[in-house]
Amino acid sequence: MPQVYKDILEFDMIAGSYNTEFLVEGDIIIPENYPDILTVLAIDSSTYIDDIFLTSDKIQFEGKLLLDLLYLSEKDGEMVSVERELDYSQVIEGDIDKRGRYVAKASIENLDYRIVNSRKLSIRAVVRIQSKLFVSEKKEVVVGGEESLGLQTLKKKIRLIRAVGQNTGEVFVKEKVELEKEEVPFRKILRKQVLVFPEEPKVSENKVIVQGNLKCQILYISAEGELKSRDVSLKYANFVDVPGALNYMRANTSEEVVDVEVTLLEDEKGENRALDVEIIMKVRVEVYEEEERDIPVDAYGTQSYVEPLREATKALSSIRSYSSQFIVNTEVELPSMVRRIMEVLLVPSISDYNWEKNKLILEGVLNYTVLYMSEDGGIKSYKDEYPFRTFLETDGEGEVFVEIFVPHVSYEINNIKEVEFKFTLESHVEVLEELQLNFVYDLKEVDMPRGEVNHSIIIYMVQRGEKLWDIAKRYRVSVEDLIITNGLSDEKVSEGEKLIIPIKR
Repeated sequence: MPQVYKDILEFDMIAGSYNTEFLVEGDIIIPENYPDILTVLAIDSSTYIDDIFLTSDKIQFEGKLLLDLLYLSEKDGEMVSVERELDYSQVIEGDIDKRGRYVAKASIENLDYRIVNSRKLSIRAVVRIQSKLFVSEKKEVVVGGEESLGLQTLKKKIRLIRAVGQNTGEVFVKEKVELEKEEVPFRKILRKQVLVFPEEPKVSENKVIVQGNLKCQILYISAEGELKSRDVSLKYANFVDVPGALNYMRANTSEEVVDVEVTLLEDEKGENRALDVEIIMKVRVEVYEEEERDIPVDAYGTQSYVEPLREATKALSSIRSYSSQFIVNTEVELPSMVRRIMEVLLVPSISDYNWEKNKLILEGVLNYTVLYMSEDGGIKSYKDEYPFRTFLETDGEGEVFVEIFVPHVSYEINNIKEVEFKFTLESHVEVLEELQLNFVYDLKEVDMPRGEVNHSIIIYMVQRGEKLWDIAKRYRVSVEDLIITNGLSDEKVSEGEKLIIPIKR
């Protein structure tokens, strides 16, 4: 083998992409000190992945399904809330690369329930997990050779991404919310839901600062017995240690709310005029380095007969994030006359996506439950779904992570039963682009081709589709010599153009 000089190419690749749906079943048992169920109004739900275990033949996801039951009590018809957690475990089997690291996001596709009796509900939820397995690779590439080879290399500029490190941390946010003097005090908290709006993370030496905003939507009963809602805005900022991180690198974050506590606070008069809001969020951080490299894709010798040994693989070349908002309008005819809309509970989900010329088409369903006060003063609920289709324009295509949520909803009562709803849906998409790598990792000596004849001069006519590199390689001369000999300004040549080939004796 001829003596060559090599360098190391470091990059990440997607070793597996899995989207799986599975059924989670369990029960909601009404606690002993709670009244019996008269009517179920709604079940609010969310989910997150608690842990991931990777072995040589399977990936195991451990997660939690968070349920919030709202019902009218049999005792006095008052609205009651019961919270419940269901643990789940899902396994994907296959030939798994244990060197890899996993990124996964969970969402709820559908949720149904069956009333077993006045103190028990049976739950069936379809959970979807989007997951990607990444592997870090190191490959040797030829960058030069001994002088006697007269080595010529054709290089191609590429962009590569390499993970530097990852870690998971917790963010704790606490806020005190006080009522205005004219507002009616709180009596009971029924429901709380948190939306996360992350901002661009900041990378510094060995750590990443995560920051953003939280919107906590609180449903409660006032001291006068009215059902009301309140939005609480909070900011969060914390740092996560990531050894090896430097300030020129970039970071991706994934946020999951794992606990929300809202506590009533009494004033000196014994009235609940303030709330203590505490939110715990798990944040997963991955730091990566982007690098531009010139990699050898072809080679030959002007002084020695050698052929390149090539290898082909895929490499992660970019991670791009996109966001888009769109409006969904729908008119709903409620089953009874409506006096007032009290709350709208929303669960959007993506059922399918596909690419159309750098447009990511998203299709999904918005499940919603309307809580309203009927003409007789009773609280009722109406559940329905609305299919939607939208798209995001991107700079390229690739593997994706898709998240969707509803940051805002408005409505207008058109008549005694008909309500027009306007939902603002916000989609967040992360596109992982890969490129095909074909690089020279070594050279091998070959015999001189038969029939090769030394001429004193060669005039060559450029053929269709040929490049200067192709001609130089055929006659084992350098591209630079061809340019100088023919007085070319660059490497561009045209079909039919005549070139003098500089023959060395």
